[in-house]
Amino acid sequence: MDIEIIGFIAGGLSSALFVPQIIKIVKEKSAEEISLITCIIGVLSSGLWLWFGIGKDHISMIVTNSISVVATMILIILKLIYNKEKN
Repeated sequence: MDIEIIGFIAGGLSSALFVPQIIKIVKEKSAEEISLITCIIGVLSSGLWLWFGIGKDHISMIVTNSISVVATMILIILKLIYNKEKN
C-alpha cells in the first residue's frame, strides 16, 4: 500500500472533524461554544503542517492541511459573525 494513501486517510479524518461543528453553528446560528484562541492555534498548526508538506512535496499533507486551514478559517469567520450579531 502506498504510504500517501495512509496520509490522505489520516489527514482526511482530521479535516472532517470540523464539518459537524460548522454545520451545527450554521443551523443554530451560534458559535458561542467555540474558542477563538483554539481556532487560531488550529489555523497556525495546520498552516505550519501545510508549509512542511510543501517543503517535503507530500501531496497528502498539502491537500489535507489546505482543507484544515480553510475549515478552521470558516469556524473563525462564523465565530466573528455570530459574536457581532449577538452584540
